[in-house]
Amino acid sequence: MNAHCRQRQLRRLLTLRAALCIALLTTALAGCLLSGLMLLRVLEGASTATATLALAALLAVGWFTARLSSWLWVPTPDCSGIVLPDALAPGFRRRIDRLCARLGARRIDRVLATPEVNAAVVCRPAFGLFGPMRTTLLLGIPLAHCLTPQQLSAVLAHELAHLSAQRGPRGAWAAHLRTWWLRCFDRIDEDDGPLAHAARRVFARTAQTDLDESIQLSRLDEFEADALAARAVGAPALAGALVDLALKDRFLTENYWTKVMAQAHSRRMPRIRPFREMGLGMQVGFVRDDALADLHDLLDARTDTASFDTHPALAERLAALDIDHTGALPDAAGGPSAAEHYFADLLPTLSLVFDRMWWLASSRDWRQQYRSARADHR
Repeated sequence: MNAHCRQRQLRRLLTLRAALCIALLTTALAGCLLSGLMLLRVLEGASTATATLALAALLAVGWFTARLSSWLWVPTPDCSGIVLPDALAPGFRRRIDRLCARLGARRIDRVLATPEVNAAVVCRPAFGLFGPMRTTLLLGIPLAHCLTPQQLSAVLAHELAHLSAQRGPRGAWAAHLRTWWLRCFDRIDEDDGPLAHAARRVFARTAQTDLDESIQLSRLDEFEADALAARAVGAPALAGALVDLALKDRFLTENYWTKVMAQAHSRRMPRIRPFREMGLGMQVGFVRDDALADLHDLLDARTDTASFDTHPALAERLAALDIDHTGALPDAAGGPSAAEHYFADLLPTLSLVFDRMWWLASSRDWRQQYRSARADHR
Protein backbone atom coordinates (compact mmCIF):
# COMPACT_ATOMS: atom_id res chain seq x y z
CA MET A 1 0.00 0.00 0.00
CA ASN A 2 1.47 3.35 -1.04
CA ALA A 3 1.67 6.34 1.28
CA HIS A 4 -1.33 8.14 -0.21
CA CYS A 5 -3.63 5.14 0.14
CA ARG A 6 -2.39 4.51 3.67
CA GLN A 7 -3.02 8.16 4.54
CA ARG A 8 -6.62 8.02 3.31
CA GLN A 9 -7.17 4.71 5.11
CA LEU A 10 -5.86 6.14 8.39
CA ARG A 11 -8.06 9.20 8.08
CA ARG A 12 -11.17 7.07 7.53
CA LEU A 13 -10.38 4.62 10.33
CA LEU A 14 -9.42 7.26 12.88
CA THR A 15 -12.45 9.42 12.06
CA LEU A 16 -14.81 6.44 12.27
CA ARG A 17 -13.44 5.24 15.60
CA ALA A 18 -13.49 8.76 17.02
CA ALA A 19 -17.12 9.20 15.95
CA LEU A 20 -18.10 5.85 17.47
CA CYS A 21 -16.35 6.52 20.79
CA ILE A 22 -17.78 10.02 21.11
CA ALA A 23 -21.22 8.69 20.12
CA LEU A 24 -20.95 6.01 22.82
CA LEU A 25 -20.10 8.59 25.50
CA THR A 26 -22.84 10.90 24.24
CA THR A 27 -25.38 8.06 24.32
CA ALA A 28 -24.39 7.26 27.89
CA LEU A 29 -24.79 10.94 28.79
CA ALA A 30 -28.22 11.07 27.13
CA GLY A 31 -29.22 7.92 29.02
CA CYS A 32 -28.22 9.55 32.30
CA LEU A 33 -30.22 12.67 31.50
CA LEU A 34 -33.25 10.61 30.54
CA SER A 35 -32.95 8.53 33.71
CA GLY A 36 -32.76 11.72 35.75
CA LEU A 37 -35.99 13.00 34.20
CA MET A 38 -37.72 9.69 34.90
CA LEU A 39 -36.56 9.74 38.52
CA LEU A 40 -37.86 13.29 38.93
CA ARG A 41 -41.28 12.08 37.82
CA VAL A 42 -41.09 9.18 40.29
CA LEU A 43 -40.48 11.65 43.12
CA GLU A 44 -43.81 13.35 42.44
CA GLY A 45 -46.29 11.97 44.95
CA ALA A 46 -44.09 8.99 45.95
CA SER A 47 -44.07 7.50 49.42
CA THR A 48 -41.26 8.32 51.79
CA ALA A 49 -39.39 5.05 51.18
CA THR A 50 -39.78 5.29 47.41
CA ALA A 51 -38.78 8.95 47.42
CA THR A 52 -35.67 8.16 49.44
CA LEU A 53 -34.58 5.49 46.98
CA ALA A 54 -35.40 7.69 43.99
CA LEU A 55 -33.47 10.62 45.47
CA ALA A 56 -30.41 8.41 46.09
CA ALA A 57 -30.62 7.13 42.52
CA LEU A 58 -31.01 10.69 41.24
CA LEU A 59 -27.86 11.78 43.06
CA ALA A 60 -25.94 8.86 41.54
CA VAL A 61 -27.26 9.70 38.08
CA GLY A 62 -26.27 13.32 38.63
CA TRP A 63 -22.74 12.25 39.52
CA PHE A 64 -22.50 10.05 36.40
CA THR A 65 -23.83 12.93 34.28
CA ALA A 66 -21.24 15.34 35.69
CA ARG A 67 -18.36 12.92 35.01
CA LEU A 68 -19.49 12.16 31.45
CA SER A 69 -20.00 15.86 30.73
CA SER A 70 -16.51 16.71 31.97
CA TRP A 71 -15.04 14.06 29.67
CA LEU A 72 -16.92 15.23 26.61
CA TRP A 73 -16.59 18.99 27.05
CA VAL A 74 -12.95 19.43 26.09
CA PRO A 75 -12.87 22.19 23.48
CA THR A 76 -9.73 22.95 21.54
CA PRO A 77 -7.51 25.28 23.59
CA ASP A 78 -7.77 28.83 22.35
CA CYS A 79 -4.82 30.24 20.47
CA SER A 80 -2.66 32.73 22.33
CA GLY A 81 -0.69 35.52 20.75
CA ILE A 82 -0.85 39.16 19.65
CA VAL A 83 -3.33 39.89 16.88
CA LEU A 84 -1.67 41.32 13.78
CA PRO A 85 -4.29 43.56 12.13
CA ASP A 86 -4.34 43.44 8.35
CA ALA A 87 -4.13 47.23 8.18
CA LEU A 88 -0.81 47.24 10.07
CA ALA A 89 0.80 44.48 7.99
CA PRO A 90 -0.84 44.77 4.56
CA GLY A 91 2.10 43.23 2.72
CA PHE A 92 2.00 40.13 4.86
CA ARG A 93 -1.78 39.77 4.42
CA ARG A 94 -1.39 40.01 0.64
CA ARG A 95 1.33 37.36 0.76
CA ILE A 96 -0.72 34.81 2.69
CA ASP A 97 -3.82 35.52 0.57
CA ARG A 98 -1.82 34.81 -2.59
CA LEU A 99 -0.45 31.61 -1.09
CA CYS A 100 -3.95 30.50 -0.06
CA ALA A 101 -5.22 31.14 -3.59
CA ARG A 102 -2.28 29.27 -5.14
CA LEU A 103 -2.75 26.28 -2.85
CA GLY A 104 -6.55 26.26 -2.94
CA ALA A 105 -6.77 26.73 0.84
CA ARG A 106 -9.46 28.62 2.71
CA ARG A 107 -8.64 32.19 3.71
CA ILE A 108 -6.91 32.80 7.04
CA ASP A 109 -9.30 34.58 9.39
CA ARG A 110 -6.70 36.06 11.73
CA VAL A 111 -2.96 36.15 12.31
CA LEU A 112 -1.41 35.95 15.78
CA ALA A 113 2.21 36.81 16.56
CA THR A 114 3.90 34.46 19.05
CA PRO A 115 7.35 34.34 20.71
CA GLU A 116 8.22 30.86 19.38
CA VAL A 117 10.43 29.78 16.47
CA ASN A 118 7.44 28.22 14.79
CA ALA A 119 4.50 28.73 12.47
CA ALA A 120 1.23 26.82 12.48
CA VAL A 121 -2.29 27.00 11.11
CA VAL A 122 -5.08 26.10 13.51
CA CYS A 123 -8.58 25.33 12.24
CA ARG A 124 -11.15 25.11 15.04
CA PRO A 125 -14.88 25.72 15.61
CA ALA A 126 -15.73 29.25 16.64
CA PHE A 127 -17.43 28.13 19.86
CA GLY A 128 -14.98 25.52 21.10
CA LEU A 129 -16.61 22.27 19.98
CA PHE A 130 -19.26 23.65 17.64
CA GLY A 131 -19.87 26.53 15.29
CA PRO A 132 -18.36 27.66 11.99
CA MET A 133 -14.74 26.78 11.38
CA ARG A 134 -12.23 29.59 11.93
CA THR A 135 -8.62 29.52 10.77
CA THR A 136 -5.77 31.14 12.67
CA LEU A 137 -2.18 31.52 11.55
CA LEU A 138 0.30 31.46 14.44
CA LEU A 139 3.48 33.20 13.35
CA GLY A 140 6.54 33.22 15.57
CA ILE A 141 8.39 36.51 15.36
CA PRO A 142 11.72 34.72 16.05
CA LEU A 143 10.88 32.54 13.02
CA ALA A 144 10.45 35.69 10.93
CA HIS A 145 13.86 36.89 12.17
CA CYS A 146 15.40 33.61 10.96
CA LEU A 147 14.10 33.74 7.39
CA THR A 148 13.98 36.03 4.40
CA PRO A 149 10.56 36.95 2.96
CA GLN A 150 10.96 34.29 0.26
CA GLN A 151 11.94 31.64 2.78
CA LEU A 152 9.04 32.59 5.04
CA SER A 153 6.71 32.17 2.07
CA ALA A 154 8.02 28.63 1.62
CA VAL A 155 7.44 27.78 5.29
CA LEU A 156 3.97 29.34 5.22
CA ALA A 157 3.17 27.40 2.04
CA HIS A 158 3.81 24.21 3.99
CA GLU A 159 1.48 25.28 6.81
CA LEU A 160 -1.25 26.46 4.46
CA ALA A 161 -0.94 23.21 2.51
CA HIS A 162 -2.41 21.45 5.54
CA LEU A 163 -5.58 23.47 4.98
CA SER A 164 -5.53 22.67 1.29
CA ALA A 165 -5.14 18.95 2.04
CA GLN A 166 -8.31 18.97 4.17
CA ARG A 167 -10.27 19.63 0.96
CA GLY A 168 -13.05 21.68 2.45
CA PRO A 169 -15.13 21.81 5.64
CA ARG A 170 -15.72 18.05 5.68
CA GLY A 171 -12.02 17.33 6.10
CA ALA A 172 -11.69 20.06 8.74
CA TRP A 173 -14.54 18.58 10.77
CA ALA A 174 -13.07 15.08 10.47
CA ALA A 175 -9.74 16.35 11.83
CA HIS A 176 -11.59 18.15 14.63
CA LEU A 177 -13.45 14.96 15.52
CA ARG A 178 -10.23 12.95 15.70
CA THR A 179 -8.49 15.42 18.01
CA TRP A 180 -11.66 15.81 20.10
CA TRP A 181 -11.70 12.09 20.85
CA LEU A 182 -8.02 12.08 21.87
CA ARG A 183 -8.68 14.99 24.24
CA CYS A 184 -11.68 13.08 25.64
CA PHE A 185 -9.53 10.06 26.43
CA ASP A 186 -6.86 12.29 27.97
CA ARG A 187 -9.53 13.65 30.29
CA ILE A 188 -10.65 10.10 31.14
CA ASP A 189 -7.05 9.05 31.75
CA GLU A 190 -6.55 11.94 34.19
CA ASP A 191 -9.68 11.02 36.16
CA ASP A 192 -9.06 8.82 39.23
CA GLY A 193 -12.72 7.90 39.82
CA PRO A 194 -14.24 4.41 39.53
CA LEU A 195 -16.24 5.37 36.45
CA ALA A 196 -13.06 6.55 34.70
CA HIS A 197 -11.34 3.29 35.67
CA ALA A 198 -14.14 1.33 33.98
CA ALA A 199 -14.02 3.62 30.94
CA ARG A 200 -10.26 3.13 30.59
CA ARG A 201 -10.77 -0.62 30.50
CA VAL A 202 -13.31 -0.17 27.70
CA PHE A 203 -11.37 2.36 25.62
CA ALA A 204 -7.70 1.70 26.44
CA ARG A 205 -6.90 -0.55 23.49
CA THR A 206 -8.77 1.68 21.04
CA ALA A 207 -7.10 4.82 22.39
CA GLN A 208 -3.61 3.30 22.12
CA THR A 209 -4.31 2.24 18.53
CA ASP A 210 -5.63 5.71 17.77
CA LEU A 211 -2.53 7.33 19.27
CA ASP A 212 -0.16 5.13 17.26
CA GLU A 213 -2.08 5.64 14.02
CA SER A 214 -2.45 9.38 14.67
CA ILE A 215 1.34 9.64 14.79
CA GLN A 216 1.57 7.75 11.51
CA LEU A 217 -1.06 10.02 9.95
CA SER A 218 0.64 13.16 11.23
CA ARG A 219 3.92 12.15 9.62
CA LEU A 220 2.20 11.36 6.32
CA ASP A 221 0.37 14.70 6.49
CA GLU A 222 3.72 16.48 6.88
CA PHE A 223 5.11 14.81 3.78
CA GLU A 224 1.92 15.68 1.88
CA ALA A 225 2.15 19.33 2.97
CA ASP A 226 5.79 19.44 1.85
CA ALA A 227 4.83 18.04 -1.56
CA LEU A 228 2.02 20.58 -2.02
CA ALA A 229 4.23 23.45 -0.87
CA ALA A 230 7.01 22.33 -3.23
CA ARG A 231 4.58 22.59 -6.15
CA ALA A 232 3.71 26.13 -5.09
CA VAL A 233 7.17 27.56 -4.35
CA GLY A 234 9.59 24.93 -5.71
CA ALA A 235 11.34 22.09 -3.91
CA PRO A 236 14.77 23.83 -3.74
CA ALA A 237 13.22 26.93 -2.16
CA LEU A 238 11.35 24.87 0.44
CA ALA A 239 14.41 22.74 1.21
CA GLY A 240 16.62 25.81 1.59
CA ALA A 241 14.11 27.40 3.97
CA LEU A 242 13.88 24.22 6.05
CA VAL A 243 17.65 23.92 6.35
CA ASP A 244 18.21 27.59 7.18
CA LEU A 245 15.42 27.46 9.74
CA ALA A 246 16.89 24.37 11.40
CA LEU A 247 20.35 25.94 11.51
CA LYS A 248 19.14 29.27 12.90
CA ASP A 249 16.80 27.62 15.39
CA ARG A 250 19.80 25.70 16.69
CA PHE A 251 21.82 28.94 16.84
CA LEU A 252 19.10 30.66 18.87
CA THR A 253 18.77 27.74 21.27
CA GLU A 254 22.42 26.84 21.77
CA ASN A 255 24.10 30.20 21.29
CA TYR A 256 21.85 33.25 21.56
CA TRP A 257 19.65 32.22 24.48
CA THR A 258 22.58 30.58 26.25
CA LYS A 259 24.47 33.87 26.17
CA VAL A 260 21.40 35.78 27.32
CA MET A 261 20.96 33.53 30.35
CA ALA A 262 24.71 33.51 31.05
CA GLN A 263 24.36 37.14 32.17
CA ALA A 264 22.54 35.85 35.25
CA HIS A 265 25.89 34.77 36.70
CA SER A 266 27.06 38.37 36.95
CA ARG A 267 24.05 40.68 36.66
CA ARG A 268 20.94 41.05 38.80
CA MET A 269 18.97 42.19 35.73
CA PRO A 270 19.56 41.38 32.04
CA ARG A 271 21.63 43.91 30.17
CA ILE A 272 19.73 43.43 26.91
CA ARG A 273 16.15 42.78 25.91
CA PRO A 274 16.45 39.50 24.03
CA PHE A 275 13.50 39.90 21.68
CA ARG A 276 14.37 43.51 20.86
CA GLU A 277 17.95 42.54 20.05
CA MET A 278 17.16 39.25 18.32
CA GLY A 279 17.30 40.61 14.77
CA LEU A 280 20.70 42.17 15.34
CA GLY A 281 21.91 39.11 17.20
CA MET A 282 20.94 36.93 14.26
CA GLN A 283 22.68 39.20 11.75
CA VAL A 284 25.90 39.50 13.76
CA GLY A 285 26.13 36.16 15.53
CA PHE A 286 24.93 33.62 13.00
CA VAL A 287 27.63 32.46 10.58
CA ARG A 288 26.04 30.18 8.00
CA ASP A 289 29.27 28.50 6.85
CA ASP A 290 30.12 27.52 10.42
CA ALA A 291 26.58 26.27 10.97
CA LEU A 292 26.66 24.22 7.77
CA ALA A 293 29.76 22.46 9.06
CA ASP A 294 27.52 20.87 11.70
CA LEU A 295 24.72 20.09 9.26
CA HIS A 296 25.38 16.35 9.33
CA ASP A 297 24.97 16.31 13.10
CA LEU A 298 21.73 18.24 12.74
CA LEU A 299 20.42 15.86 10.09
CA ASP A 300 21.23 12.85 12.27
CA ALA A 301 19.94 14.37 15.50
CA ARG A 302 16.39 13.01 15.37
CA THR A 303 16.60 9.80 13.39
CA ASP A 304 16.22 7.77 16.60
CA THR A 305 12.86 9.42 17.36
CA ALA A 306 11.28 8.73 13.99
CA SER A 307 8.99 5.98 15.30
CA PHE A 308 7.10 8.22 17.72
CA ASP A 309 7.71 11.78 16.52
CA THR A 310 4.71 13.43 14.86
CA HIS A 311 7.03 15.31 12.46
CA PRO A 312 9.56 13.67 10.14
CA ALA A 313 13.21 14.47 10.69
CA LEU A 314 14.83 17.07 8.44
CA ALA A 315 16.80 14.40 6.57
CA GLU A 316 13.57 12.52 5.78
CA ARG A 317 11.90 15.67 4.51
CA LEU A 318 14.81 16.54 2.25
CA ALA A 319 14.89 13.01 0.88
CA ALA A 320 11.16 13.13 0.14
CA LEU A 321 11.72 16.42 -1.73
CA ASP A 322 14.52 14.70 -3.71
CA ILE A 323 17.05 17.23 -2.44
CA ASP A 324 20.63 16.11 -1.82
CA HIS A 325 21.80 18.09 1.19
CA THR A 326 25.45 17.51 0.32
CA GLY A 327 25.41 19.58 -2.82
CA ALA A 328 22.03 20.61 -4.14
CA LEU A 329 20.96 23.08 -1.48
CA PRO A 330 20.67 26.68 -2.64
CA ASP A 331 23.02 29.37 -1.42
CA ALA A 332 22.01 31.59 1.44
CA ALA A 333 19.58 34.28 0.38
CA GLY A 334 20.46 37.89 1.07
CA GLY A 335 18.37 40.89 2.01
CA PRO A 336 16.41 41.85 5.10
CA SER A 337 14.69 39.32 7.29
CA ALA A 338 10.99 38.65 6.93
CA ALA A 339 10.47 40.35 10.30
CA GLU A 340 12.05 43.57 9.03
CA HIS A 341 10.33 43.32 5.66
CA TYR A 342 6.78 42.77 6.87
CA PHE A 343 6.67 44.02 10.47
CA ALA A 344 9.25 46.80 10.77
CA ASP A 345 6.78 49.25 12.33
CA LEU A 346 5.36 46.60 14.67
CA LEU A 347 8.62 45.11 15.94
CA PRO A 348 9.21 47.62 18.78
CA THR A 349 5.76 46.93 20.26
CA LEU A 350 5.90 43.17 19.67
CA SER A 351 9.38 42.85 21.14
CA LEU A 352 8.39 44.90 24.19
CA VAL A 353 5.46 42.59 24.93
CA PHE A 354 7.47 39.42 24.34
CA ASP A 355 10.38 40.70 26.45
CA ARG A 356 7.98 41.33 29.32
CA MET A 357 6.49 37.85 28.89
CA TRP A 358 9.97 36.34 28.86
CA TRP A 359 11.04 38.20 32.01
CA LEU A 360 7.88 37.16 33.88
CA ALA A 361 8.58 33.53 32.99
CA SER A 362 12.36 33.66 33.55
CA SER A 363 12.92 36.15 36.38
CA ARG A 364 12.71 33.56 39.17
CA ASP A 365 15.25 31.26 37.53
CA TRP A 366 17.43 34.26 36.68
CA ARG A 367 17.53 35.45 40.30
CA GLN A 368 18.26 31.95 41.58
CA GLN A 369 21.24 31.69 39.21
CA TYR A 370 22.43 35.13 40.26
CA ARG A 371 22.26 34.28 43.98
CA SER A 372 23.97 30.95 43.37
CA ALA A 373 26.79 32.62 41.43
CA ARG A 374 27.23 35.24 44.18
CA ALA A 375 27.39 32.53 46.81
CA ASP A 376 30.03 30.63 44.82
CA HIS A 377 32.25 33.72 44.64
CA ARG A 378 32.22 34.33 48.38
